[in-house]
Amino acid sequence: MHEEAFGLTDRELQILILIANGHADKEIAQLLAISVFTVNKHVGSILQKIGAQSRTQAAIRALRSGVID
Repeated sequence: MHEEAFGLTDRELQILILIANGHADKEIAQLLAISVFTVNKHVGSILQKIGAQSRTQAAIRALRSGVID
């Protein structure tokens, strides 16, 4: 993982990786044993921190910057 992680928390990085792997919020919630509401809150935070308009754009920016593999 790249040193510059957009200020994301460990949980946000986990969720971003799952987003980049094509998982929907409901799937992410099940995989991490958290609520869909909590996933939605994390996704909103991820988008804000990365400066992205969409989940896809966030994943692309994270991949291109080396934050995730």
